[in-house]
Amino acid sequence: MSTVGALALFLAGGPTAFAATSCGGQSCLTVDANGRYVLRASATPAPNADFVGLFHMYGGGLDGKSALRHWRPGQLYGMALGRKVPDRTWICVDGWRKLDEGGFAAHGHACVQVHE
Repeated sequence: MSTVGALALFLAGGPTAFAATSCGGQSCLTVDANGRYVLRASATPAPNADFVGLFHMYGGGLDGKSALRHWRPGQLYGMALGRKVPDRTWICVDGWRKLDEGGFAAHGHACVQVHE
């Protein structure tokens, strides 16, 4: 392969894909992206932090709530985005634990910043 061909192949590859994970309190967030192109975001309880409640995921064009259920570590609530977001966009998740007496209590907050 010529030097020009190798260079063109390298440049066509674009940014490297990554998965960034952040945990805050009892909630964790993973964002799968390739540069500013966000494939999906997934939330799960932190290790040893199962709870009955829901996740609220938002940022970068995402805004959704999971089902109200018993969440165990490793069980994922995911949202697909499949598009580019502005540089330095924050994608976040809030975990909300259902209280026996009614209502909800915060169960963690995690964010990942997407950038070039």
